[in-house]
This record gives sequence, C-alpha cells and structure tokens, in this order.
Amino acid sequence: MLLLVSCGSNRATDSSDNRSKYEEIRELVESREFQVEHEWALPLGGGNINLIGNPNSIRFQKDSIDLFLPYFGVRHMGGGYNTEGGLKYIGPVKNLEIVENENRNIEISFETTQDNENLDFRIMVYSNGNAHTTVNSSQRNSISYRGDIVDLPEKFKKEN
Repeated sequence: MLLLVSCGSNRATDSSDNRSKYEEIRELVESREFQVEHEWALPLGGGNINLIGNPNSIRFQKDSIDLFLPYFGVRHMGGGYNTEGGLKYIGPVKNLEIVENENRNIEISFETTQDNENLDFRIMVYSNGNAHTTVNSSQRNSISYRGDIVDLPEKFKKEN
C-alpha cells in the first residue's frame, strides 16, 4: 500500500493576506490613533516576565501619548524611586520619528521625560502586528517589551 500526503499553500493568497495585514498596520500607524499592548517584559538582567493581567500600554492619540509600563530592573541615579511603579508619561510626543524599512517593518521612536529622567522609546512594529518596544533611560537599566499593535478604542479617539 502506498500513501502519499502532500501539504502546501497558495503563495498568492498568503502573500496578499500578508500585504493586506501590513497595509492595515501602516494605516493604523499613520492615523496616530493606536496603542501597543505588551504581553512580556524583558529586563536587561534576563528572564521574561508575563504582563498579561497587568496594566500596560503605549497609547498614541494624534499628537500626544499616554503610557504606562511596569519596570523591572535597576535604577542607577538618586532621587528615589517614583511612586508610579513603572514608566509613566502623559503629554505631547517629543522627537517622534516613524520610518518604514524594506522588510515592511515600521520603526517608531520618540522621547519623553518622567520627573528628571529622560526616556528614549523605540518600537519596532512587524508586518504581522507584533511589536517590540525598547526603553533606554538616563537613570535605569534598559528594558524591552513584546506585544502587539492594536486599534485605539473609540473612547480614547480624539475628534478631528
């Protein structure tokens, strides 16, 4: 008895699905009404920390952002630990840059200040909707987060 099994996919369909997902993400980023929700924190010292069930997001609302990310790591400068328990900022975006690369990934970078601490953010959004956020601080070890980009809920959208 001879049994042949064959698996395959229609490359044209896969390609058009990937292209349409990428176009959705691109339009979302261009609208500046989206948020990045993280499922994992990746502190510099190693080990992944599951964030499911813990509040965290970077919410873009046109020309401003509202962000809260829990922080796990070492603080290097004085001034005491803030009472927020993480990285928090609400206000206008500083030095926002959005760059698409040849691999259909979108890099979003911007700066904020929390008290006297300078924070540099770099978010790499991949064509499938996954996002990798890296935060560099003037007073703490760097930390990264993994998650997804999603549409901004209607209750947070600003009137045009």
